[in-house]
Amino acid sequence: MVGMSDNLAAILPAIIVMVTGFIVLLGDSCLPAWRNNGKAFNPAVTFVGIAVALFFDMTRMGAKSATAFSGAVVDDPFSRISILLLGVAAILAVLLSTTYLENKKLHHGEYYVLILFSLFGAMLMAGSNDLITLFVSIETLSVALYVLAGFARTEERSEEAALKYFLLGAFAAGFLLYGIALVYGGSYGLSHTGQATTNLTEIGAGLAGSGLGGVTVMFGIGLALMFVGFAFKAALVPFHMWTPDVYQGSPTSVTAYMAALTKIAIFTVILRILSVLTPISSVWLMTAQLLAILTMFGGNILAVTQDNVKRMLAYSSIAHAGYIMAGVVAVGAAEGKFHDLAISSTMFYLFAYTLMTIGSFGVLIWLSRRGRDCQTLGDLKGLVKRDPIGAYTMLVFMLSLGGIPPTMGFMGKLMIFNVLLSAGLTPLALCLGFASIISVYYYLRVVWMMCFMEPDRETITEHATESGGTLFAIGVTVVLSLFFGLAPYLAQTLLAPATSILVR
Repeated sequence: MVGMSDNLAAILPAIIVMVTGFIVLLGDSCLPAWRNNGKAFNPAVTFVGIAVALFFDMTRMGAKSATAFSGAVVDDPFSRISILLLGVAAILAVLLSTTYLENKKLHHGEYYVLILFSLFGAMLMAGSNDLITLFVSIETLSVALYVLAGFARTEERSEEAALKYFLLGAFAAGFLLYGIALVYGGSYGLSHTGQATTNLTEIGAGLAGSGLGGVTVMFGIGLALMFVGFAFKAALVPFHMWTPDVYQGSPTSVTAYMAALTKIAIFTVILRILSVLTPISSVWLMTAQLLAILTMFGGNILAVTQDNVKRMLAYSSIAHAGYIMAGVVAVGAAEGKFHDLAISSTMFYLFAYTLMTIGSFGVLIWLSRRGRDCQTLGDLKGLVKRDPIGAYTMLVFMLSLGGIPPTMGFMGKLMIFNVLLSAGLTPLALCLGFASIISVYYYLRVVWMMCFMEPDRETITEHATESGGTLFAIGVTVVLSLFFGLAPYLAQTLLAPATSILVR
């Protein structure tokens, strides 16, 4: 029998993040000295708390996989790697926030509390082995993000973004919860106890023994509704309609955090659940391919016409969700060593996406100033003459997002392309290639505006204030994007344990 200490050890990184959130909340609200120096204390304590959580996560990388809380949570290499990626995204977002909040005069302790609580929910998602635990974790993440989206309370666009995100998020949660209820009812007889269950391990074992013969109509409808909910959260076409408005209206530091964290968290969940559903892959594989194709082309085609860079990056994130979904399809279709290669390639791309997306938004924050955001293509005109460092770093991120060598984004797409071919999914691989070609146009359009257009007089502005954190975050992301683009095997070695999913 697993003791309480073992249960708590399995979710220790998430507990550390949660406790840090309470410390920041109580310190900022109850201690005058803390509140008077909140601009320094809040991000510093948040940074340290996340770093400590990642330290304990790293120390458990070589430990055996285990279940906790009566099987509701798993502590396996896949969850540990996912938590590492989530923590990296959160740390980079905190560094960006110090600059953005100063420019917008939004230095409030609850901002960092919400960052920590959303990260807590995402970390629990990575290890969720029960559909009920998963739902609670998703809502913990989502509620915090709804508030963060509207954090610029004096701006109408931010409030609109929060309301749209909340309403459509609640709509998606309804699909997800109803789907879980139907899966529970339809799982009767799949578990070894003969009773209905929401435990992924028991569902997986039942499907491995019975295959399609164990799938009832109720179970199938429940799975379909669940994946509608997941598709909303991951911004897969045609469930993407909230993404451009929310990304554009949210504070830029929140947009960067949201874009990276939600992709990692949701696709971690999708990978874990689909690893359970491998015995019935013939049921969902074609639908997953269709979603990937629609998302790749839909996101890229809609991005072509955008003049607002944040909105363009929103559609870009939709397209990248399609690329990641293609990797997920390869996981379901591949066998043997190619199955593990598909998982590692998908995780590599999630890591690459995190770096290049946060870096892109970081440059926008660096180029903003008090009272004015840098958001449009016009704001980037002639940037190479005004700020060559900013222009060249944005160039690296645009090349990486477009999948152009020698960047990490190129290697990530190449890995997924190769694993699709190995899995016999040649049409999907070709779709990925054609969709990437479309994306090159609007990424190079940004480069053209920065490097080949004359700056407008009114676009010449001073740099952002309190820019140290943003500069550090940009430096880290640009260096890693190039380094792992030239030496991808190092990142693959780091992410290799992710191929071990306990419930598979």
